[in-house]
Amino acid sequence: MKIHKIIGEKGEQPQLCNGGGCPAAILTEGDNVVIQGYTLSAADRSHLSDPTGEDFVKMPRAVFEKIARHVLNA
Repeated sequence: MKIHKIIGEKGEQPQLCNGGGCPAAILTEGDNVVIQGYTLSAADRSHLSDPTGEDFVKMPRAVFEKIARHVLNA
């Protein structure tokens, strides 16, 4: 996977989580976006059902909105 751009909680970052700036959205080749976030607790996970091969991460809404603006403008 070739990474084109990383957009994190503190804006663009040259390296993934450099200096602790997570969560992040990683824009990759082929118009894919990889989301890095916090793992869910067992209690949170018990309310969700994910298909085989998929998973969930969480991040603060304000961080998600900031990342979404950056992705839309990328």
